[in-house]
Amino acid sequence: MDLDDAVLDRLTDIQRRFLSVSLEQAGIEALLADIGQLVGADAAFAAWLDEGQPWLTPWKAGPEIGTFLAETFAGVDVEGNIRCHDPDLDALNRTRRALGSGVYNEGALASRERITDTAYFRDAFEPAGMPQIVGMTTRLSVGEAIFAFGFQAPDAPGFVSGRTEAILRILLPSFEAGFLAIDRRNRHRERLEQAVRECPVPARISGPDDPPDPGHLLQLPLPELGEDRAGRMSHLLVGRPGPADLARQLAITFGLTPRQTEATALLLEGRSTRAIADRLGVTYNTARRHCEAILQKTEAQRREQLASIAVAALGNGDAPRGP
Repeated sequence: MDLDDAVLDRLTDIQRRFLSVSLEQAGIEALLADIGQLVGADAAFAAWLDEGQPWLTPWKAGPEIGTFLAETFAGVDVEGNIRCHDPDLDALNRTRRALGSGVYNEGALASRERITDTAYFRDAFEPAGMPQIVGMTTRLSVGEAIFAFGFQAPDAPGFVSGRTEAILRILLPSFEAGFLAIDRRNRHRERLEQAVRECPVPARISGPDDPPDPGHLLQLPLPELGEDRAGRMSHLLVGRPGPADLARQLAITFGLTPRQTEATALLLEGRSTRAIADRLGVTYNTARRHCEAILQKTEAQRREQLASIAVAALGNGDAPRGP
């Protein structure tokens, strides 16, 4: 296939944009439009699974595809396949993902007779203006990223000449690299968010445009999550542990009861036994017994040691100690 300099320049620009792609609808639509014009497509769409929900950006395609996908989406199985209530589309999705990243004419996935006999063809792709399709896909940890290009006429040059497949194969490595990078960032963010939820001290992930917060103990840059257009990145913000945080850690490490944990937080605030009794609504003697039990379990010689013992437990990630 011969490509003139103008087409090669356009392909180079598209490759560059794929390598820094983000899930911004306008940017994805612009990529679909540029590729669609190069291959002579009548319509196109991009699909992706975003935060557990199907995500679709169309270019000249009718709304029927998005409606059908939303109505038939049935979640994700243990192997990362997107599942559909429509059995024909479900089988097509699993076949395509099993084939892996690549460029596929619809004929590689099913016969024309079988395609035109399905609900997804009659109710979605044909009325949306995409009765014939050539696309490229990259397999991800969950689901896949798809750029599909539709052609109205069965003898459309872009569908039958092989030129579309050739152009998409040129673009496939950068398309795959860009969406795999997004996938890695998403998986990394999921792990970070899980760690934040389990963190025994206040912590959160700040956005690139969040102002600096000097009140936090640590502000760790997260280059794995990428940068915005101004070159700014997200940060992991770790706050200073308060009395309640330290008390929870002591409870985990030394097996304090819930009532002893409440009393520990008050001890760490510097409150007296009388103040603890008033706050907990118990007698002075009961509060004194709570305080004695706390010191005994934590092996603290005096109340002032509790904070340093808790900080040490936080730093060591202490598991519960045995009796």
